[in-house]
Amino acid sequence: MTRAQVPVEPAAPYGGSAAQWREYSDALAASEAMGLRCTEIEPGRARFAVADSVWPLNPAGAVHGGLVAALADQALGMVTMTVVGEGQKPATASMTVEYQRPARAPLTLEAEVSKAGRTLVFVSVLVRDRDGKVCTKVTGTSVVDGTSRRMTTP
Repeated sequence: MTRAQVPVEPAAPYGGSAAQWREYSDALAASEAMGLRCTEIEPGRARFAVADSVWPLNPAGAVHGGLVAALADQALGMVTMTVVGEGQKPATASMTVEYQRPARAPLTLEAEVSKAGRTLVFVSVLVRDRDGKVCTKVTGTSVVDGTSRRMTTP
């Protein structure tokens, strides 16, 4: 993909309503490509839904683990955006994924900030399968200083 083909992301609705944050989240190119929809959002907490896998299912008939991790990373970044200052652009610094059972769609992702500091935000994401059982646990850290603060929005 050339630079000219990279989609321009919408501006984050800092100070906006929950409806504006849901609309922003759903309009992000990665969210659209993965079929990730924000169903609830407030500062430090968010819930997302994925109706079906955009990738072929794995041999066990479940959503591929790489896609589950990518969905969790998107949820992690989105919930981080709700607790950082306007103009800050968080980036995932680390992420640990624990696969506990097959991720059979539809999936629900519950993201929650456990601690937000000046430069780091710690987040947990629970991924639930079609039966509401936790299939994947994710913990991650976003950095909100350093290179992310020097990024500009086109």
